[in-house]
Amino acid sequence: MKKINLTSLFLIFVLCACTNEINKTTDDISKEIIEVVPENQELFNLILEKDSLLFQVGFNQIDTSQAAALTSQDFEFYHDEHGVTDTKNAFVNNINGIRDLPFKTWRILVKESMEVFPLYKDNSQVLYGAIQNGTHDFYQQNEGEDAQKTNTARFTHLWIIENGDWKLKRVLSYDHQVPK
Repeated sequence: MKKINLTSLFLIFVLCACTNEINKTTDDISKEIIEVVPENQELFNLILEKDSLLFQVGFNQIDTSQAAALTSQDFEFYHDEHGVTDTKNAFVNNINGIRDLPFKTWRILVKESMEVFPLYKDNSQVLYGAIQNGTHDFYQQNEGEDAQKTNTARFTHLWIIENGDWKLKRVLSYDHQVPK
């Protein structure tokens, strides 16, 4: 009998604690959503733009000046198949090395997979960066042949604001899967 009473008391406590959330009106919830979404949507769009500049221009078009402009001086890249690239110069040189491959290669973001999480300091008062997660597909094409998807992978990017500019500081590229 004591077990039922303790359980009942616990449930009553939980329900009472949730009463404020249950009693919110649709207008209250709408106001909260309106207050939160624009900032997060703006950050999402900003990171999506930076991702596009880094990969559509820097990687896919092998524009090393663009890649260099978007990466932090203390850049690090951790790849589950190719190991660690622990300097900005090595990263930019790797992108430049794509020119020497006997095929064309490129990366496409799976846009609907992308998530962006803001990073704050000073008791959530100052935005200092963002974490970007998602999935991306890689393709190759030999001259005179159709393009082939070579793999799909997950990634996590740490973007930091340095001297007012967004810079890619850390990269994790993992769970590479070859299409079946």
